Amino acid sequence: MKRKITIAIILAVIAAALLILFCTRRKVYGNIDVSVQEEKTATSDFSFTADKGDRLKISLRTNVKTGTVDVTIIDSKGGIVKELDRAKALETYMDVEYDDTYTVTAVYKEFTGKFKIKVSTKRF
Repeated sequence: MKRKITIAIILAVIAAALLILFCTRRKVYGNIDVSVQEEKTATSDFSFTADKGDRLKISLRTNVKTGTVDVTIIDSKGGIVKELDRAKALETYMDVEYDDTYTVTAVYKEFTGKFKIKVSTKRF
């Protein structure tokens, strides 16, 4: 009898841990991952839909050898909602003010190196 109770408790703890893990994992809206060996000028972007009240986590990692990378978040009307600072590593947050489709745009000019941008939010 004690063995059955112990097994039931262990299974309940595992189930609770998995539920907590799932609920706290971030939902990734999208990312841009660019690696350029020869100088290049281009634009990369992705769009996502976010709801009013969402708190977005925006991560930027860069290794710029030459050139520049400018990252902006634009709403569906073309207005700039957020501009990211140039940095090797940056994590910032943005509170969504209204339901909309947003576009993350990375404009890189005469660029060689690597950069990665990721936008995510908590699931619940």
